[in-house]
Amino acid sequence: MLKMLRWLGWAMLALVVMAVAAWLLSRFWPLSAAQREDRRLLEAVQPNEGRNGFALLWTLPFDGLDQAQREAALADDVQRWKASPSQASHASLLAAKHAPLTLDGAGRCAVGPVGCLAQVRADPQRFADAHTGHAGLHQRLARLADFDRFDSPFQPSGIELMPLPAYTPLLDGASAQALAYLQGDVAGAVEAGCRSVRFGRRMMRTSSTLMDSMMGAVVVRTHAALLGDMLVEQSPGYVLPASCEVALQPLDADEQSLCQAMQGEFAMNKAAIEASTQTAGSRLLLDRDHTLARIAGNFGWACRPAAAKALAADVPLLVPPPPRWDVGCVANPLGCTVSAIAGPSYTQYAARSQDAAAMIRLLGAQRWLRQQAGPADEALARLPAQWRSDTRMPQLSADGRHLQVLRRGPAREGEGPYLSMPLRAD
Repeated sequence: MLKMLRWLGWAMLALVVMAVAAWLLSRFWPLSAAQREDRRLLEAVQPNEGRNGFALLWTLPFDGLDQAQREAALADDVQRWKASPSQASHASLLAAKHAPLTLDGAGRCAVGPVGCLAQVRADPQRFADAHTGHAGLHQRLARLADFDRFDSPFQPSGIELMPLPAYTPLLDGASAQALAYLQGDVAGAVEAGCRSVRFGRRMMRTSSTLMDSMMGAVVVRTHAALLGDMLVEQSPGYVLPASCEVALQPLDADEQSLCQAMQGEFAMNKAAIEASTQTAGSRLLLDRDHTLARIAGNFGWACRPAAAKALAADVPLLVPPPPRWDVGCVANPLGCTVSAIAGPSYTQYAARSQDAAAMIRLLGAQRWLRQQAGPADEALARLPAQWRSDTRMPQLSADGRHLQVLRRGPAREGEGPYLSMPLRAD
């Protein structure tokens, strides 16, 4: 009996030694070169230049404030966030003194096969009633284009979700521009649409979060479609306002890139991981460096040179799958679990950015084709390179009334498989 107990003791000791050895081997398992490079790219954040319009974006729902008051309100909200992120409301302190503008959903165009201009034309009074009292908001939406960047001053803090601006007001402008157009202010509506596109492009490029970047892409796609519907009703030689010529140039790879947005997403994940490793017990099951390396693989693809080349060529981006369980996970089970669930498919987000660029190309192709003599299908073969890509050459629809390319991002309810631009007015 004593001999058996002694044998069991040695067996238990051996198991403990083996477990400790496995844990140590796992904890000191080297990171791959790709993981180190992804993390380096994600932490190499470059500051954006120019005027920051985040204060106006943050306080967009509030009337009656000058820019200095908006900057002060944002500073107060940032200070509250720094002092107590877990208790800070994501709504601005302004709401206690200034009631935010109430927006009527009836004033926003629905997603679907019927464009915003046609929706407003079918029921102008409904949209006019919904926009009553929104003149100040529409002026603020126009002013967003005067800023160069939209960096959020809110810094990630632990596991708390970082405050985001209210996005709904950004969707109020398209139908207001369509209404102005139908009321006879063609030049004003077109220029306002171009300003919205310019703002959306800057928001895509300089945003601190993926959500901000995607909202910028929505603004670009929405207003490019509206501009196409308005311009097709003008003469082929219609002269755009000077500000439109810059706003409607093709998007370059840097404007489509999600690198800066992914750097922001990585920073939020990093803050959460560091907050989760404050106790000795948590550090036994969650290794900071290995977890951050795995999470970097979820985001780093957006900053690699290959991504820039793919965007320039309008080629689908290769987004790697979430990292697999490996030797490093023995001492990092929590980190491996978190990094796996923190890595949803980002392919759709990259595709939405590329679709925004495709809509701008379609708009340019529409303008060029309408100025060409002869059948549209023959002229399409001569389409300048700036308005097409090698992977998505615009094609005529079956009825010849629209120019279209396949949608790369997921279609929302009511949307078809094509991004489309009209060539003839209904």
